Amino acid sequence: MSEKKLLIIKKILYVITMVLAVTNILVMFFFKDKVDMGKRIFCFVQYTFMLLVLSAPDLLKRWFKITIPLGLYIIIALFAFNALVLGETLNFYGKYPWWDSVLHFHSGVILPFVALWLINLIMEKNSKYIYMNKYFLSLFIIMFSLGTGAIWEICEYTSDELFHTNSQQYMETTSGTMISDDDIPLKGHEALQDTMKDLALDLAGSVVIAVYGFVRHDHLQKNIIER
Repeated sequence: MSEKKLLIIKKILYVITMVLAVTNILVMFFFKDKVDMGKRIFCFVQYTFMLLVLSAPDLLKRWFKITIPLGLYIIIALFAFNALVLGETLNFYGKYPWWDSVLHFHSGVILPFVALWLINLIMEKNSKYIYMNKYFLSLFIIMFSLGTGAIWEICEYTSDELFHTNSQQYMETTSGTMISDDDIPLKGHEALQDTMKDLALDLAGSVVIAVYGFVRHDHLQKNIIER
């Protein structure tokens, strides 16, 4: 996809997020007696995070002189939009129980490319030596994806503890993030299903990319060296 089209996608995501964020603020201000303020504040936080994601490349370049490849950035931005805006604020997690699973598999596919970008960023010219060993490279991107997925699950657990949300979907009566006093929690082994399913999907997505990279290693390495 051309750079122009990628920038158009970025602008569309920014406009949609801003419109929804402003609408959320207006609802909080003019209808504060008729809406759930806790939910509105939660949505405001999600929109803020999304705007930070969209601003991240400019901030990293300005403060740390770090440039994120545009294609990788757009993929991450689309993932964040699907998770924060569609999943959280528009309650796709509650409406479509499979939405969370799709995103975790998607993250397992994205994170290997983030790992490769970090290798280039940290190792610079020496990164080509890491690419020479396809066994290490495959293992590294799988472990990176699983490690990042585990950190994400810790963040979800912390959010659920602090704000009484349902990020880890431990409720039997809803898969949405926001819960009520009427919702019933799962018990025992069933309460662990969402966390383990998410980690398994992170693993599956990363294995797909690792296997592809392993099989196509010689061809990909040649392209990297010739750059």
